[in-house]
Amino acid sequence: MAVTSIHGPIISCGDLAAHRGVFEGVYGLTPVAEETLTAETIAALWGIEGHSAATVLLETAGTRFGIRLVQFSPLSDVVIRHKSSGYNSDALKVIDFYAPDFYAAKEHLEAKGYHLKEEVAEYELENGKFLEGHLWGPDSVVTALVSGPSDFFRNFVTTSEKLFSEVQSISTPISDVPAVLAFYEKVLGLGVIHEYGIDHESFAELVGTKHKMKLRAKNVGIVRTEPYFGLIHYGLPETAYESLHDRAVMPNRGLVGATVVVNDAAQVAYNAESFGADIVAPLTEVSLSPYGKVLSFTVRGPHGVVHHVIETT
Repeated sequence: MAVTSIHGPIISCGDLAAHRGVFEGVYGLTPVAEETLTAETIAALWGIEGHSAATVLLETAGTRFGIRLVQFSPLSDVVIRHKSSGYNSDALKVIDFYAPDFYAAKEHLEAKGYHLKEEVAEYELENGKFLEGHLWGPDSVVTALVSGPSDFFRNFVTTSEKLFSEVQSISTPISDVPAVLAFYEKVLGLGVIHEYGIDHESFAELVGTKHKMKLRAKNVGIVRTEPYFGLIHYGLPETAYESLHDRAVMPNRGLVGATVVVNDAAQVAYNAESFGADIVAPLTEVSLSPYGKVLSFTVRGPHGVVHHVIETT
């Protein structure tokens, strides 16, 4: 397998400080690198012309997982996702954090000046009772507090004893499940590590749809205890949602992609070309903090998600 880790999400920010307030101030991630990227570097990394950027890499202490924040200059006026239609497909939506004590986590969040969406989902799965609440943050980036049986979550996160885990997963509502699964298998060598379904009406209320929901999810990654991609189909009629595929691109603002670390970027680039994937930036060597020189390659999946593939030396 070429992928050694799914580092975590990439967020295109209207204001770096606002996002740092959420991820450092609430979820406890710490900065490990800050730098300014030239227009030449941005073009090499992500295939975008005419933009420079400031970037901050955050990680959860004791792990190799985190979030890259990027503020492009000039800023885009387009925000990828909107709260009024949170069920739209084909763009990343939610960064999930496990919270062992849901109400303590909620109180901590409120003490920092943030508030969950009023609706909280409460549902039963075969492993027990779960609670889930959503915070709609800057640029409509959604973070989720997910709580449930501690024995279950010890097998799904690296950090299970703190107020929040590291990024547990990055979830995407998608319209074409087979095509996306094929992309992950053929291009990145990732497979399904867990599946589940949610039919409870409280989850439909949390998502904001008035339609009856029959959520089915396939988690794709390396192992359950490290960040993975949550592929979600809400089971809604096709007329009930829209595709955000064409909006989910840099430099548009919001949860736009993910960093994937591999041991053979050239192989991934070959896989992507053979698959016929949307190659955004070809394989090249570029400097990126904190890694130094990396081999970099960027590809979009059929569901619109930007995957920044890096091979470190």
